[in-house]
Amino acid sequence: MIDVTGKVVVITGSLRPMTRQDATAFLEQEGAIVQNYVSSQTDILVAGHKQLDLFEPDRRSKKYEAALSRIAQGQAVTIVSEEAFFNMVKNSKW
Repeated sequence: MIDVTGKVVVITGSLRPMTRQDATAFLEQEGAIVQNYVSSQTDILVAGHKQLDLFEPDRRSKKYEAALSRIAQGQAVTIVSEEAFFNMVKNSKW
């Protein structure tokens, strides 16, 4: 399980069937600090379901791109998939 205690977490994309509010509440209960933007303090990016774009199918969200940019600059940002996040929720007491 991913330890989010004291970590700054950002969510991008949708986490169906969970709402953004439920995901935020879960993360905060687990001790995370949830932000709406990627910054120099970001530790984890939860990458939800990619939005369908018929004209640019490989397009990623601005938050995802910002996380990749920070990783390229040497910042330790862990990108967590939707599946890994849901496994974390299932394995918790939430």
